Amino acid sequence: MRNALFVLSLTVSVMATTAVASASEAQMPPGERFLGVWDLNGNGTATLDELRTMRARVFDSFDANGDGVLDESEYVAFDQAREGDVAGYEGEERELMQRITDGMSRSVSDADGDGVVQREEFLAGAEGWLVDLDANGDGVITAGDFPD
Repeated sequence: MRNALFVLSLTVSVMATTAVASASEAQMPPGERFLGVWDLNGNGTATLDELRTMRARVFDSFDANGDGVLDESEYVAFDQAREGDVAGYEGEERELMQRITDGMSRSVSDADGDGVVQREEFLAGAEGWLVDLDANGDGVITAGDFPD
């Protein structure tokens, strides 16, 4: 479902329109769920451009006042949505989903350490997130980058 918010949008299957994933999505393997959201053209590959595009959508959906900054209260809402993405998974799948959603955490996204996340900081985080999730180092994220 393209409109499910998965943080890592997960997210990992974070979609900008739904704060908590449905029960059926929670049963989807994390890698499949991630690609279902972040692979925007449906070709089985999530590219850096697709990650940036989706991160922009995610950011905009949580920037409640539209000021280009995710402040404390906005990040609390985002944290809760990411926690919802992880809920329903157990064991290794939970660990993988947590790793995926952690790629959009405040600690990762607040590059200048000022306690808030500017839109550009959040979008810039796409590159490091791709590197973290790209297990085979080919510069894109595919099903092969996630354990079976």
